[in-house]
Amino acid sequence: MRLIWICFAALLVGFAESAVTQDTPCCSADEENVSTDRTSASPLEQILSRLQKNALALTSCTSQIEYLFVENPDFLGSQTLRKGQLFYLKSDGRSRVRIEFHTLKQDDFDEEQRREVYLFDGVWLTKVDFALEQIDRVQQAPEDEPVDALDYISHRFPLVGFSGSKQFDSEFDVQIAEAQEDDDPNLIHLILDVREDSRYHKDYEKVDFWIDNNLFLPRRVRALSTQDDIYDIRFAHIQTNKKMEKQTFTIETPAHFRKNIEPLKQEPQMKGQD
Repeated sequence: MRLIWICFAALLVGFAESAVTQDTPCCSADEENVSTDRTSASPLEQILSRLQKNALALTSCTSQIEYLFVENPDFLGSQTLRKGQLFYLKSDGRSRVRIEFHTLKQDDFDEEQRREVYLFDGVWLTKVDFALEQIDRVQQAPEDEPVDALDYISHRFPLVGFSGSKQFDSEFDVQIAEAQEDDDPNLIHLILDVREDSRYHKDYEKVDFWIDNNLFLPRRVRALSTQDDIYDIRFAHIQTNKKMEKQTFTIETPAHFRKNIEPLKQEPQMKGQD
């Protein structure tokens, strides 16, 4: 299930800013003047501030995704490439996400059709594997207390610009990457080195983000795990704040599919407690 968090979190890194820059002017003339006067803020601080400031503007988004997983490249080097789409909707105080992969390519084998669907509705995390004819559902929150996708995912994957600056600084050493000759001049490359006392320390060593420096759209995220595995995700044809039906986040499956359902674990009640 970790896959859904990595893809979704990576995509949301820049979506909040793109929601503003694509559909409305990024700022008024007065705001531009104020921004110009902020000479004391470093370029990195300005980038994080822009991402964080507009996070609440996001209501929906879609994107094509390519997700490459490389297992310990220095030892095994096995590669798995998935291609598909991502959908996100926030409405009625609830957020939903759907990641649907259509194809799979392993190492040097030919690409094949392989449908996998991941759904999260704030309560249930669902994976449907059509090749295995199997449905896995894990409850993440009480039915009457759905959790926000951003809040939930931020505890499992670093969301650049969505945490408070003090909290973010305590988790990572962040820097803008030094320019290289073959760099795309339209992209901002951020490097996040995970600190030893960070909550992400057991999972990741380093995370690289490439952000469009005009629209603030995420183009790529590359994470190195503590197991030396690489998660490399690329995005294309991104659209934000367009009308989307809730029906997008439901899926019909054949009745014969196997179902594994794991309800939310209840906290044991102390004896004598009302």
